Amino acid sequence: MRKSRGFHSITDSIAQDKSLSGLIQRANQLKKLNDELQLRLPAQVKGMCRLANIRGETAVFICYTQMEASKIRMYSRSILQIMQAEFKISVKKLQLKVELKH
Repeated sequence: MRKSRGFHSITDSIAQDKSLSGLIQRANQLKKLNDELQLRLPAQVKGMCRLANIRGETAVFICYTQMEASKIRMYSRSILQIMQAEFKISVKKLQLKVELKH
């Protein structure tokens, strides 16, 4: 008779795969940072974008429309100052990507 392997719990699988575990941890950190950042953004741009990544000195944001991306660009200096002063993140530029909603 053949033994059934069965299913492993997702938490066991994640614990065994260090790269996946690290990726999930990074995603959770970015989400938490984005949630805090949204509270501090200028009212005119709150909710128009989300922090997707931080690569070196670049903060990558996802915007939902080109118009919103343009508005975020206008406030980029303020956003960078907030990230530097309140979160102690040494970013010097924003990269904006537009993700169209379906």
